[in-house]
Amino acid sequence: MQFVTGTMEELAPDSVEQQSTEIVKKTTVANDPTKRFSKGRPINNAQMEERVNAAYTMMLSGGSRRENCQALATRYGVSFRQAENYVHAANELMKNDFAGDRQQLLNQVNNMRMHAVKRALKKGNLQVVAHLLDSLARGAGEGTVEVNAAQVPMLSITIDDKRAGSLKSAEAEAIHMLESAGIDLNDEDD
Repeated sequence: MQFVTGTMEELAPDSVEQQSTEIVKKTTVANDPTKRFSKGRPINNAQMEERVNAAYTMMLSGGSRRENCQALATRYGVSFRQAENYVHAANELMKNDFAGDRQQLLNQVNNMRMHAVKRALKKGNLQVVAHLLDSLARGAGEGTVEVNAAQVPMLSITIDDKRAGSLKSAEAEAIHMLESAGIDLNDEDD
């Protein structure tokens, strides 16, 4: 150990300043404005709508809930919990989008299918186009039990007497044999 003896004036003035302890606070979203997108102010409705729509878009493009929350937190500089609130609001939007009546939902699905058909045609994925067109047709009602039942052709069954048919064929065969033998059946000698 080293002991320093002397008066305060003898000690270097810089060493006294360096020995003072500084209290360093932990930075959080609450006390560090650089960590917040809104700089500590509440966000307005337009910003909230933008963030919820971004969460909605992320949900539609895939990814897990946790991945989407982390991406939103990073993108907007908010806490993970706040990003979860955005995802929750986006879930409510999605429920409202798909809670409509059947006809409205079918229109939305068919619109998405047509968009996918256009993209598949551009890429030359004809097999995908065929499946999507089949799906569109089924969505329009083609191929349902009711439609198929209405399109069944009429079936008409007639029963011919086999004995009459066999007599006619036997008679035709006999006439053919007689004509080939040179016998004329038109001559009547009574």
